[in-house]
Amino acid sequence: MNQISQLQPVQRDFILKINILKTMMYCGVLWGLYHQGWAIMSDHEDNIFPFWLNGVQASRYAKRHWPHYTPRKITPEDFQKSLLPTLTRLKVIPALCNSSSQTLKLTTQQMRHFFFTENNAMQTA
Repeated sequence: MNQISQLQPVQRDFILKINILKTMMYCGVLWGLYHQGWAIMSDHEDNIFPFWLNGVQASRYAKRHWPHYTPRKITPEDFQKSLLPTLTRLKVIPALCNSSSQTLKLTTQQMRHFFFTENNAMQTA
């Protein structure tokens, strides 16, 4: 039997990301900000589409940064039919935001896999 000679501690950031992704898989809906179109912002590297796991966090962010925007649910159907093609065409990266204003960037394929799969979509119906 092989023994592990050295264990490396898992970074706290990595554990947080895994927990966030697990939560996304079971929450059934995400929230974005909307005002005559979805909110898109920019960081130093990319244009990003911010989204939240709940409407309260999205609302707080909107009040502080985008007062004309309101939280709007993003259903699997919305994502597949309108958001995914637009984000892909505009090369905008989805980013999960939290109450601490931290973001976790995901690819549209990761979004589809972790949140918008057929099994998860059926759970929300």
